[in-house]
Amino acid sequence: MKKALISAIISVFAISLEAQNTPVQTILEGFSYEKSPTAPTGKEWESPTKLALNKLQPRAVTVSFATEEEARNVLPNKSSFYQSLDGTWKFHWCAAPEQRPKDFYRPSFNVSAWDDITVPSCWNIEGLQPGGAMKYGVPIYVNQKVIFKHTVAVDDWKGGVMREPAENWTTYKYRNEVGSYRRTFTIPNTWKDRRIIINFDGVDSFFYLWINGHYVGFSKNSRNTARFDIS
Repeated sequence: MKKALISAIISVFAISLEAQNTPVQTILEGFSYEKSPTAPTGKEWESPTKLALNKLQPRAVTVSFATEEEARNVLPNKSSFYQSLDGTWKFHWCAAPEQRPKDFYRPSFNVSAWDDITVPSCWNIEGLQPGGAMKYGVPIYVNQKVIFKHTVAVDDWKGGVMREPAENWTTYKYRNEVGSYRRTFTIPNTWKDRRIIINFDGVDSFFYLWINGHYVGFSKNSRNTARFDIS
């Protein structure tokens, strides 16, 4: 058995592991790859042209099975090469990036005092308390197209979503929330020498990923599947 610590700055997702063979990849625009990335700059999410670092290329959904008998069951959770990481994670929420625990991805960082949160979930909803208090920001329900300050003009988006909105807007205070998640998992011995893929079925906005304290990469394109080779 091989244990691993996963750390991620993320929002809503369903997550799993797969053991696969290595396919041929065609690189799409906006995807980039580094064998040993050191650390994120913290600015990756600001660029509309940089979609991912070390995220695998989009592909059709497939599942590997160890035997014909497993394959006849069809469902991924029937495969011995599949492991769901949904469940209880340690969680920390803050209202702005500068307030985040910057070293939380290090294995030595103690998260025992952090809250437990269910994955997948919406942290705004999970934070609703008896009596109406909101522990993890405000659930935003809107009937307008954009909830950030903007002007209806060509190329206005280039000014960014962090421009200061009116003080009576919800996004004045909660302009760029950050959630930090951690948990451990164990890779079975039967997966030895196979390609190990971690799969996020849908994350709001943007996220960074670390495994065992090592920076893996990032992904944006809200709610699109994000897969990383963590072999």
